Amino acid sequence: MTLVLQGVTVVDLTSRRTVPGRSVHIDGGRITRVVDQGAVSTGGPGVVEGSDDTVSGGANQDLVVVDCGGRYLLPGLTDVHVHLRATPHAGPHSGPRAGSGHRVERSVPVIDDLLPVLHGYLFCGVTCLYDAGNFGTLMWPLREEERAGRVLSPRIHCAGPFVTCTDGHGSELAEHVAVDALPDDEARLRAHLRHRPDLVKITYDEHNWGIRPLIGILTPEVLRGIIEIVHDEGLRATVHVSNELRAREAVDAGADALAHPVIQSPVTEDFVVRLASEQVPVASTLAIGERYVRLADDPGFVDSGPYVHCLAVEERQRLKTVEHETQRANRWAAWMRVMTPVAQENVRRVVEAGGVVASGSDLSLGPDLLRELELLQGAGIDPWDVLACATTGAARFLGAEERMGTVEPGKVADLILVDQDPTTDVSRLTDISMVMKGGQVIDRSMLHLAGERPAPRSISA
Repeated sequence: MTLVLQGVTVVDLTSRRTVPGRSVHIDGGRITRVVDQGAVSTGGPGVVEGSDDTVSGGANQDLVVVDCGGRYLLPGLTDVHVHLRATPHAGPHSGPRAGSGHRVERSVPVIDDLLPVLHGYLFCGVTCLYDAGNFGTLMWPLREEERAGRVLSPRIHCAGPFVTCTDGHGSELAEHVAVDALPDDEARLRAHLRHRPDLVKITYDEHNWGIRPLIGILTPEVLRGIIEIVHDEGLRATVHVSNELRAREAVDAGADALAHPVIQSPVTEDFVVRLASEQVPVASTLAIGERYVRLADDPGFVDSGPYVHCLAVEERQRLKTVEHETQRANRWAAWMRVMTPVAQENVRRVVEAGGVVASGSDLSLGPDLLRELELLQGAGIDPWDVLACATTGAARFLGAEERMGTVEPGKVADLILVDQDPTTDVSRLTDISMVMKGGQVIDRSMLHLAGERPAPRSISA
């Protein structure tokens, strides 16, 4: 069956133009043609409005046409930095904090418990995720279930457990891959790589800033050796950094992407030029730091927009009361009040220089990716460039630019239809009429969202 989205305004991220009056043909889960809408011969199909309704055929079952009424069609959004979890996010705080050897007690969620989170991403137009560090016992099965079509979810790319040194960043989680010396720990690393992470996540950050005490860090030589082994296995690596020195060393070591922008200080012009010239993608991750400040100052945002649909009533109340008071007293929130604008400006400069920035929230909630895009726009980045961060830039980050990120023949039909022009204001992305994944229209009214109804106790959706 061929599905035709007729009468769309295509948001062409390559030419940076909105092209009205187009028809987009979809077959086999991929875009096959993008033509003038006058070129479509309907042949008597069932025609439906561009809405959340599931499309059904008419007289000609081989061709179904959706009248989109001039709405704006663009690729589905991607969040290139999430950590899927069923429990509320808990970040650094000002209370007593153990240093080396500290372990975070966190149970492995089951896939059922993640359904409201996954459906919340789809509700917000996010059709692709990269989980940048999590339990392998969760992520490997979830990725398999999603790709087999047994769970309704955005496309899942994942790293599985972090690769780090003993007591390095991320080692506080129960599952991580400790590499302290090579070739001593090569067998352990290669065993991890047999799971074929979509992008191997390596952490390279000794902390020792904000309220974070000094911790262990890989040596530059071991970091380079890890990345060489990753590349030998035909895989790509992204590296967690927070300052320019470590970011430079990661790029020197062959990192394919950086998991964060520099946040500890303004970056040098030389480094900005290098990122742009070498086209090393950088995940934006602004929303996580700004979240602490936002909860401390004005937590009422959780009662507006998509947060109402994607957060349970009880969680929204907790955020407005208990978490509000916690963040008001949290010195980490005070640090983020200063450092988030620094990171925003660093990201803006990379975009201005022609570098690749990919949208990533570092959180686990669909509305937070939309907030990430607002923060990028608030940094002074043109809305066209912000949309590129969530589409073409994200595809580049994942090494998937040949199959996703633009509305053109050959690309997967992961698409969203937006009521108003998002190229002048990305906040209009909240007005979504339709979400499509793999050529299938998702009935957003039937998603199991935390703020509306509980998820079924089954992974099949």
